Amino acid sequence: MEKANGIAKSIYMMHYCGSIAFLPRRLQVLLSDSKIRELISSGVLTETRSENLGPVSYDLTTRAFHTRERQSLEKVTLSPGDSTYVSTVEIIKLPKNIAARVLLRNSRIRQGLSLDAPLYFPGHHTRVFFRVTNMSSDQITLSTSDGIAQLVFETVEGNVEHPYEGSFSDELDYRGLGGYKDIYANEIEMIDKKTDEVRDIEKHMYANVLALMAIFAAIFTLVNVNVVAAGKCLSQVLVLNLTTVGSFGALVALITAVVKPKERWARITPWIVAIVAFAVAILVAIFL
Repeated sequence: MEKANGIAKSIYMMHYCGSIAFLPRRLQVLLSDSKIRELISSGVLTETRSENLGPVSYDLTTRAFHTRERQSLEKVTLSPGDSTYVSTVEIIKLPKNIAARVLLRNSRIRQGLSLDAPLYFPGHHTRVFFRVTNMSSDQITLSTSDGIAQLVFETVEGNVEHPYEGSFSDELDYRGLGGYKDIYANEIEMIDKKTDEVRDIEKHMYANVLALMAIFAAIFTLVNVNVVAAGKCLSQVLVLNLTTVGSFGALVALITAVVKPKERWARITPWIVAIVAFAVAILVAIFL
């Protein structure tokens, strides 16, 4: 009986151990402070400060904030929804069995910032970059003296066959869109065209509203002029009407000069109306 129990126990343990053997293994393990210190000593992480080392992370030092126009700033104010790209003092040169990840510091999460950053692959040599966005309802001011993010290192099981050699390899100065600029160029151009179209529509709306107001004002003025001029001679009535039309034609022409519509006829026609009306008014006043 005891022998049978022993055999059953052995079979159970073999089955249990076999099940464990086939369980998914963790491919990444966070490195401790002692291991990160070794990475620093071997040149995997450079431009460091000893006081920035934490239990399983390294606090990154802000070098500059970068705008879309590639300006480098020491201080930036983010309105709600605004983003800025951040470069750090530290530079990584990852071996074939180490990856690195950028994480937002807890104090910044509570402040209302969010962070976007790549997973830095084995073989990647670069200054550390990331983007922060203000997700709060208040303005947030950041300076290079502020700590924002931290770096953690993870081990990869085995050496990768093809270390990272992408567009952002050896990026020690901010490149903006880098090698992807051409991919986004068409989309940016389309957005710019749509923006110009919206602005043109807005200008047309303003021009049409102002022109309609001028026309209505001209109609009411003509009615009043004709009522006042009732009983006067025909030449006087014509001169008054023509000068009124010419004045409002000049007003519409000035409006188009400010709004600057694309159509040439829209810019020229009001001037023609104004000049013709004044010219005919002068002729009527002289010869009638």
